[in-house]
Amino acid sequence: MDDAARRWHPYARSRDEDLDILAHGGETGWWDHTGRPAPWPKDFLDPDAGWTTSASIDNHQAANNPEPKNPPT
Repeated sequence: MDDAARRWHPYARSRDEDLDILAHGGETGWWDHTGRPAPWPKDFLDPDAGWTTSASIDNHQAANNPEPKNPPT
């Protein structure tokens, strides 16, 4: 397998390797919308794909919902 085929995966595995891990009861570090272990999406590292991490979601929520400076006591 050439390096170009692994560029999309954060752990540099191929889709076949992810599927093999799942077939043997392992986890890839990615879960589908129902919470089941799944192969990583091929466009995960594409900046135009729209994937985000939980940290970026938390930062976005914090920016949009700042804590009050003087909370009521």
